Amino acid sequence: MKKVIAATSRKRKQDRSRANKEQVPDDEPVSVKASGKKGSSTQDKSFSFSLSDPDVLDCPICFNPFTTPVYQCENGHVACSVCCSRILEKKCASCFLPIGSIRNRALEKVLESVKVPCANAEYGCTETLRYSDKSGHESQCNFVPCSCPHSDCDFVSSFSDLPAHYRTEHGSSASAGVRFLYDKPFKVTLNSDDDDDDVTILQEVNGGKLFIVKNFVAGLGNAVGVFCIQPELLPNYRCQISAKSNGCSLVMNSFTKNTQNSAMATILSSRFLLIPTDYFGAGQPRAFEICIFRSYE
Repeated sequence: MKKVIAATSRKRKQDRSRANKEQVPDDEPVSVKASGKKGSSTQDKSFSFSLSDPDVLDCPICFNPFTTPVYQCENGHVACSVCCSRILEKKCASCFLPIGSIRNRALEKVLESVKVPCANAEYGCTETLRYSDKSGHESQCNFVPCSCPHSDCDFVSSFSDLPAHYRTEHGSSASAGVRFLYDKPFKVTLNSDDDDDDVTILQEVNGGKLFIVKNFVAGLGNAVGVFCIQPELLPNYRCQISAKSNGCSLVMNSFTKNTQNSAMATILSSRFLLIPTDYFGAGQPRAFEICIFRSYE
């Protein structure tokens, strides 16, 4: 059991190290800020410095950011409290000595003092956080980057800056999509090629928020869903999709689904309306109506 834990830890460390090398060049250290007061002096002793290896602030077992308490064995190997109790069974992964009773107070002090900017700072987030709070904040940050849905554009920004970009750069192009108003039904026409998936971009007239209608060709017909280009944690909009043909109606009342990248939007993870292959008569445009409401889920 001990050999398995050690080998697994080393392999995960190697895999993560390779991933880090692919994402962050070695010559780009992470800048952090430490703050505190010395003795009884009220003078701020904060200063900035760079970490050439930011992994030193992560647990070497689970690779999550350290949070207090941090434990060490008698040889100085460290691990987070969760790994000590649940994974290692209070045996050090490096030397197998007992771990889980000796606190590493020095590292805990560092963790309390180190402040780092949010990874989304370049997209407008101004938060400066304790390193241990960084991943939790970033998982809920509203400045997470979103990609322009236009097929020939690689622009990335916060979701709040995306509407102005799209209106300025793509609003007058032939592939600009459909402009609509909340609470007002509008028409969307499917691609005439039965074998192709396609995307229709929607932009609300007043606020400019971007949506996409994604059509997936399925075995029984066309699966149609509506997505909003914004962070996943924001509320979803209420919407209705309806198709009418030869006196028949298909109606779905549901909600949009959020996505930060239109290429990642999949019907499998969304609410969708399935329009049968032969639902529209021969020669008829494969058109349906959508209404996106101002209200949220």
